Amino acid sequence: MTGFFKLVKKTPMILALIFILLFFFPTAIIAPSESVNNSIVTAVGIDKNENDYEVTLLTFVSYPNQTYSEKYQVLTSTGSSLSEALTKAGLQLGKNISLFHTHTAVLTQNMLQEDVVSSLDYLVRVASLPQSCILLATNTNVKDFMEYIKNLNTESDINLEELSFYNANYINWNNTTINAFLDGYYSPVKCSLMSYFPLRASDIDGIPIEESMEIPEIEQTAENGSASQSSSGTENDQQSGGGGSNSKEQNKIELVNDGNVLIIKNGKQGREISREVLRGINWFNTKTTGAVLTLEDINDENFENARLVYRVNKKQIKDFVEYENGSPVYNMSLKLFVTLTEVNGDKEDLMKKHEPSYISDKVQEKVEELVKSQIRDALDILIEQKADVLGIYDKFYRNRRKETKLFLDKIGRPEDFISNVVFKVSVSIFPN
Repeated sequence: MTGFFKLVKKTPMILALIFILLFFFPTAIIAPSESVNNSIVTAVGIDKNENDYEVTLLTFVSYPNQTYSEKYQVLTSTGSSLSEALTKAGLQLGKNISLFHTHTAVLTQNMLQEDVVSSLDYLVRVASLPQSCILLATNTNVKDFMEYIKNLNTESDINLEELSFYNANYINWNNTTINAFLDGYYSPVKCSLMSYFPLRASDIDGIPIEESMEIPEIEQTAENGSASQSSSGTENDQQSGGGGSNSKEQNKIELVNDGNVLIIKNGKQGREISREVLRGINWFNTKTTGAVLTLEDINDENFENARLVYRVNKKQIKDFVEYENGSPVYNMSLKLFVTLTEVNGDKEDLMKKHEPSYISDKVQEKVEELVKSQIRDALDILIEQKADVLGIYDKFYRNRRKETKLFLDKIGRPEDFISNVVFKVSVSIFPN
């Protein structure tokens, strides 16, 4: 004991350690887990009708098990404000609503008919929703959407977060987080893109649904590939088990992951643009790789009316902005490093007879024609919608501020700037 007191006298920090062990360790042992008092919300959905807000929470239920399975609960509450709806949800759960772990926020198209920024601002500032949270839209009410996501998490190895991550890295122009959405909203051009995940009825694939769920049908338009909603069927269709979504034959639903996105302008929904249009937008983005170039009717010294498929492994973009005769000009040099992966639908024949690095003058010509066509189609839509999601105005303002300010005085608004820009694009390909 004497030796112990001598040790304490030499090292007073031991007293602090003893104090911590005596007073805090027992408290830590008997304290309840965080999930007892706080709900773990993985996804939150917001909808709005004439008078009330509807908030739906997908919460993770923590319970001991030996199967490593996850259990989720869907809770819906309404209120005249988001604050009231969240308070009611907490009372129903008997826990505090914690959004710190939320990775997905879902908005309905009905909600996007009005400016949604005030609602998102409340969730971020007051309810502590992370700005890194993925923001997406759907075509049905949030309760039905969350019920589907709950079943998807339980019955499959793919969840909504993984689908959103895939789209953000391989399909979309950027990761449509709340932070990215707010950056676009408060920018001079006031626009951004939002991922779109509609549900549709299916009698083949999908997850079984309850009869009370109302899932709109999705019809694909041949013109631009964008999805349009139809009603759940006529009265006669529903009675006869026809094409309506409430038909007894269509007792399943599936998530439509076509890669489509919505243009959001001034916090409201604009046009839906398809994956094909996104290909044209993504040529301006160095982060998106893995694009596929399908070339038809290749006639050169080695092929006759051949169909060649190339994969883009890497791309380099060099761009600069200037003014010519008072008009803004955007110049871009696009270098694509590609590999030939398929010839006339055959992959095995490619390895025997042709080199993956094969590039001819005709191939170069076809690639340039295809890429420029995709860029032109994408720009036509962005100009029509006055949606500068490419950040063209920002590039001119940063690099040619004085001239841009003078030009802006002529046209009036930054939203109109992209429609006055002349785009000059050169495309070249190299083996990889």
